Amino acid sequence: MGLFDKIFKAVPEEDKLSKQESFAGIALAMAGADGSIAQSEWDGICAYLRRLRLYDNFSGPAFDKMFDKLFRILKNQGASALVACSVEGLPEDMKLTAFACAVDIALADGVVEDEEKEIINQLAESLQIPEATAVSIIEVLIIKNKA
Repeated sequence: MGLFDKIFKAVPEEDKLSKQESFAGIALAMAGADGSIAQSEWDGICAYLRRLRLYDNFSGPAFDKMFDKLFRILKNQGASALVACSVEGLPEDMKLTAFACAVDIALADGVVEDEEKEIINQLAESLQIPEATAVSIIEVLIIKNKA
């Protein structure tokens, strides 16, 4: 990325994300990468978030507010921009979990579209996940999703 790209692609202050928004943003970007969010993908997002202690104190209205913000970024700027915003706010100890969640969501509808593959690659690079680790995560989730 060039110097001007860094300046002009800076994340607007109102789009800075909390760690909760960041994790959910990665999941939502993955689900929306192909231009639509399948019910199975949305169900996957909800299931992941419900299981994480990160969201223990989130009420219904808090989830609504969070997803309104994330959908706005997704709609106005696209999945890649939502990933970029989300990676910035994601703590180090959640990176592998977020990557695994994204891969699981991509596999949820049984078809991994080219746009979803691009987001998976962008995530692996942005989150600095070693290739061998990323491949292992993908292989395990392919096995999980065959059932």
